[in-house]
Amino acid sequence: MLLLYALPIGLLAGLAAGGSVGRLADLRIRLAPLAIAGMFFQLLIFSPPVAGLLGTEVPVGPGLYVGSTLVVLAALIANLGRPGFGIILVGATLNLLAIVANGGFMPAAPEAWAALHGTNGLPEGVLTNSTLASAATRLAILGDVFSLPRPLPFANVFSIGDVLIAVGGAWFIARSMSAKSAVSGPTQKPVAVGG
Repeated sequence: MLLLYALPIGLLAGLAAGGSVGRLADLRIRLAPLAIAGMFFQLLIFSPPVAGLLGTEVPVGPGLYVGSTLVVLAALIANLGRPGFGIILVGATLNLLAIVANGGFMPAAPEAWAALHGTNGLPEGVLTNSTLASAATRLAILGDVFSLPRPLPFANVFSIGDVLIAVGGAWFIARSMSAKSAVSGPTQKPVAVGG
C-alpha cells in the first residue's frame, strides 16, 4: 500500500524538477500486462469472497501467492534498465525471501499488527498473506515490522521491502517525467564560422 503514496510523491517530485506528466503517457513498460495480472491475481486471492472460499485449510493459497510474486519479479527484471526498477526489484526480492522462508506467508510483527488492527490475532478460517511472527519465524526482520496508523488512508503493515518498492516507484515516476530521461536524437557538434 505504500506504493499508493509513492505515486503522488513521484508526480510532485517530477513536477518540482520541471518534468512533464505528458511524458508518462509515452512510457512503454516491458511485460506490463504480466505484472498487472500478477498483482491483480494477488488482490483476487486475498479478497474477502475468494479468501473465504479458499480458507486456511487449502494448501494451494501460499503457492499461488509465491507464483504470482514470481510473475511480477519476471516483469521487473525485464525493465531493469529503467530508473528505479533496480530498487523495486531489491524490495520485491526481500519480500519474496521472507515469504518463501515462512511457507508462503509474509510474517507480521505482532506489535505492528496489533497497532493497526487492535488485536494480536489473524482472521480465523480465511486465507491471508500474513502470519504472525514468532520465535520460529525466519527472516523476521524482512517481514511486516512497521505499520501505518489507522487514521491515514491505506493503513496497513509494511516491510523494508515495501519501503524500497515505494522509493523505487517514486524515483521511476519522477525521472520518467524529466526531459533528461526522454529519448533524444543524436547531438550535433557546433560548426565554427569564419576563418
